[in-house]
Amino acid sequence: MDVSESIAAQIEAAYDYRGHVTLTMNDGRTVEGFLFNREVAPLKGEPYVEMIRKDSDERLRFASKDVKSIAITGKDFAVPFVAPKKD
Repeated sequence: MDVSESIAAQIEAAYDYRGHVTLTMNDGRTVEGFLFNREVAPLKGEPYVEMIRKDSDERLRFASKDVKSIAITGKDFAVPFVAPKKD
């Protein structure tokens, strides 16, 4: 099954992001964590995303067809900290 262009774009944005994202599944479940791998157009099998659940070492794999949406919900750890300016 092909992944919609919208979901494929959300997957790529989440993969490029260096913080936590929240997956909302078609059945209403939500899962928050770090999306560390994806395969949008595999040569064999179905497209999928893999993530490490927030506050855990648990690695999860979901079929992309089961993902309703992905939201960027956590701090981007790749952005360097800049201290606020003192007045």
